[in-house]
Amino acid sequence: MPPRLPAPSTASAIARTVIRPFSTTAPAAAPREHNASAGAHNHRLANLNNSSHNRAGPYKPSRGDAAARLIERFKSRSASYTQEKTAQMEFLKNQKMSNDFLKQMPRRWEAGDVYSPHDLSPVEMQKWRKRSVRNNDVVDALGISPLDMYKNFSLIEHFTSSSGMINHSNLTRLRPVNQRKVAKMVRRVQGMGIYPSVHAHPEMLRDQFFQRQK
Repeated sequence: MPPRLPAPSTASAIARTVIRPFSTTAPAAAPREHNASAGAHNHRLANLNNSSHNRAGPYKPSRGDAAARLIERFKSRSASYTQEKTAQMEFLKNQKMSNDFLKQMPRRWEAGDVYSPHDLSPVEMQKWRKRSVRNNDVVDALGISPLDMYKNFSLIEHFTSSSGMINHSNLTRLRPVNQRKVAKMVRRVQGMGIYPSVHAHPEMLRDQFFQRQK
């Protein structure tokens, strides 16, 4: 026969009721059983919350969304402005380069002109370059010969500096031929000793120190 479990004796049952536990804390409560009424209450609360959201209508943007849209609009506007400014700078750069090339090409081509690659060489372009014509040449305007005016000290002073040096053609505005004639005249009068080479003529200085009495 299988062994049988010993039946609890009356003494052990009495001792179990008399002996108190060592800890004074209350024993852990057993897990509560699921209450059907509580679940139904929670379900009703969830339905009320959903219905309130549905009655609220569409979603209204907050202040943060408006600020984000404003920032995006500012970024797009600044990007378009930068792109437009870059395009304008590129256009001005190309236009300036084209104008520079036109200045370097003195020959103006017309529609229908026939040319060869040799015509675009610098040597051929130099032939078409316009030379500035000086219309304010004093010698040509007066019709005089500078070599015959070596006694005209006021004219010599006009073509020389205060230290007796010959002025450059940029100051005299003479043609190269007349500029050489004037330089030859000045060297001639200085070599003859009738015009000083380091200062103005004494007659010119006399007018400065002793003005004529009216």
